[in-house]
Amino acid sequence: MAHRGFTDEERAYLESLPAVAGVSGGMIRYTDEFRDSCMERYLSGASPVRIFREAGLDPELIGHKRIERCIARWRPRDIDEGTGGRNCDLAKQNQLLKTRIAVLEELVELAHARSNRVVSKSKRFALIERMRDEQPEFSISEACHALGVSVAGYYHWRSTQAKRAREA
Repeated sequence: MAHRGFTDEERAYLESLPAVAGVSGGMIRYTDEFRDSCMERYLSGASPVRIFREAGLDPELIGHKRIERCIARWRPRDIDEGTGGRNCDLAKQNQLLKTRIAVLEELVELAHARSNRVVSKSKRFALIERMRDEQPEFSISEACHALGVSVAGYYHWRSTQAKRAREA
């Protein structure tokens, strides 16, 4: 069901809420504070509908789909980037940036090696394994993509390394 827009009365009510930065037509802009609080509570296990309802944003007024879309839109910034929102702990952001720098430094080193000769897949897999051991937040899929190897190939290589270690 397409949202019809808000009546003047509904708009006035929504704009009176601390969670709402503004309303225009059928769109609601939320405050940064509400977004951060919402994601913090959501990541702690609270129901999105309950979070919105407690902020005065009844799903019967704004629609369940709008709540789902907000969570889906806000979630990638908080989870996929690993930043935890605008109020993220600076130490956590610092660790994430250090990890990314270390990965980039390793990739630059490998790129220099590749420009002179072909680097075997085994050496690329070993680099990924070393970075995984050193950096707890390391993304194996991103590294595999950057190094031109498959994730499945990396895990196959890893299992064969484990078998060799057990046999030795």
